Amino acid sequence: MNSAWTSGRRRYVDGLWGQVHLREWGSGRPLFLLHQTPWSGVQFHRLAPLLAQTGWRIIAPDTPGYGLSDRPSAPPAIDDYADNLAVVFDNLDVPDAVIAGHHTGALIAAAFAAARPDRTSGLILDNPPFYTAAERAQRLALPHHAHAPEEGGGHFTSRWRFMRGMADPNLSVAGLHLAIIAHHVNDASHHGHAAAYAWDMADILDAIVAPTLVLSSRGDPVHAHGARLLKRRPDWRERDLVTGTATALETPERWREAVLPFLTSLSAAAPTSAR
Repeated sequence: MNSAWTSGRRRYVDGLWGQVHLREWGSGRPLFLLHQTPWSGVQFHRLAPLLAQTGWRIIAPDTPGYGLSDRPSAPPAIDDYADNLAVVFDNLDVPDAVIAGHHTGALIAAAFAAARPDRTSGLILDNPPFYTAAERAQRLALPHHAHAPEEGGGHFTSRWRFMRGMADPNLSVAGLHLAIIAHHVNDASHHGHAAAYAWDMADILDAIVAPTLVLSSRGDPVHAHGARLLKRRPDWRERDLVTGTATALETPERWREAVLPFLTSLSAAAPTSAR
């Protein structure tokens, strides 16, 4: 099927709770892309090929319980998602990688980097939530939008309108259909948000030693959180993105240009054997 959504090499590897579905593009040093809740790796279907053109091996897994990855047996914490990512590293025979994550994906990436500094050669946090204790409690208390399938199929219509507005205009009807099915195949959409609101990134900030870039999009609800993080970690770099909320999906060229200098610096610092 000629669809941008199905581009890349699709495969499954074992994870903590069954199989993890992922896509790969290109070759070279590995760069993982971790999606927001409640999306899947389809979030990066426009960005990943652009990054692969710059000489990176792009790996975009579906977080367990999302997309086509198996659902966890119990609601995971952010640290559990990070442990699952380590199993994916092992089964892909990846010793270390640069990890980029958006929203919940950024929290998973940060938890992984803190627990496994030897396996994290760089970190890109795309609009990472950095809630205060009061904000976390407030978010946990709020009702969350249900993403589960609805009797009668109304979820297909609402999701179709949303995806058509967000996805590549050239995405085929068949590709869009597959993306929507992948979105609804699991009924664990509340797991990721609950894990994100319950987890305090402040507890692990000092343990992150990898070079880190923070992306802040001015249209994003957590845009101000980037400044909060930089107060705690002034050694980290920041790129302020003028527009958008999900730049990797909406304007992937802008996302790539924002991170390329950082990726280039990592390549220059890497041992020759790792290139």
